[in-house]
Amino acid sequence: MFKSSSRKKITKGVSLLLCLWLAMATLGGCASKTSTTSTPADPNTRVITDMAGRQVAIPVKVNTVYCAVPTAEAMVYTLAPEKMAAWVNAPSEDAMKYLGDRAKALPVMGGWMGEKCTANLEEITRLAPDLIVFMSPVDDSAKQNAESITAQTKRPVVVMDSKLPETARMYRLMGDILGVQERAEKLAGYYEKKINAVNEMVAKIPEDKRVRVYYAEGTGGLATDPSGSTHTELLDLVRGVNVANVQAKSGQGMSSVSMEQVLSWNPEVILVSSSTGGDKNYQTILTDPSWSQVNAVKNGKVYMTPLNPFGWFDRPPNIMRIIGMQWLGNVLYPEYVKLDLNQEVKEFFALYYNQNLTDEQVKELLKNAIPK
Repeated sequence: MFKSSSRKKITKGVSLLLCLWLAMATLGGCASKTSTTSTPADPNTRVITDMAGRQVAIPVKVNTVYCAVPTAEAMVYTLAPEKMAAWVNAPSEDAMKYLGDRAKALPVMGGWMGEKCTANLEEITRLAPDLIVFMSPVDDSAKQNAESITAQTKRPVVVMDSKLPETARMYRLMGDILGVQERAEKLAGYYEKKINAVNEMVAKIPEDKRVRVYYAEGTGGLATDPSGSTHTELLDLVRGVNVANVQAKSGQGMSSVSMEQVLSWNPEVILVSSSTGGDKNYQTILTDPSWSQVNAVKNGKVYMTPLNPFGWFDRPPNIMRIIGMQWLGNVLYPEYVKLDLNQEVKEFFALYYNQNLTDEQVKELLKNAIPK
């Protein structure tokens, strides 16, 4: 038998080994946890998941952003205007009235829009933005476009979802990507508050009170988009009845129609696209004898879609629809969507564009867009 002193030595040795084993196990567990957190090889980059579910390596600090499509420009501008590196198309003089001085000096680089590409690859490569944003309804085509743009420019591209219900999520994700989370939360929170209010008001509209609307686009106003199209998403939201019985077209949309079709639909309200045809179509619809038989014209319910600094209705469908839904709901259903449109426009521009509008500026923005 072992002596007592020997047993103590063995016990002490076993205890020491047990402690060493536990320490190694603990260290191993810590090492295991660390290994599950992906650490980019470059400490200046991180991996994010965009709204198309794509894993994209982006700079930890994004200083310059180029929007591959006009759809994203209003979002990036309202979130971090100092990070915008270029325009797809040059904003009009009227639009520039509501944008800062820096925006007026940005170069124009073109972009990837529907079926046409105007992007100046040489200039974009020279610009070398930290990030490119592609914004559209999320589908396989959006993912393919993003991958193609990355291949052409060698820059990281993130996909953002342009559908109106995704606005808050889009702002919060872009806020994280651009490092402006507090600003993003303010803009997302405002959107959530306003869309909830509009949804609550339009939900009370009886079926027999819903207004029949034609959206006039293209040459002479004889093109349109049906319900369910990304271009008429706002009309669907406020429960307007889109009379256009046409097949939706992808990309730029706009299905051609005949005057006979418009007459047969006989809408109560006509919305004239400010982006396609604009004032010319507006005057044609008001004065051409062929349009005079339509109830909307007879009753003076023909309205232009507000345009500045970006389209409030569509073309492109962008974050201006946050104020656009309030405008359109109030125009179509003033007895249900009860709000002070003048005040709402001022509040929106103060928050999103840091612009304190006068009553005259609001009147200019809403020219021919509201009942006279």
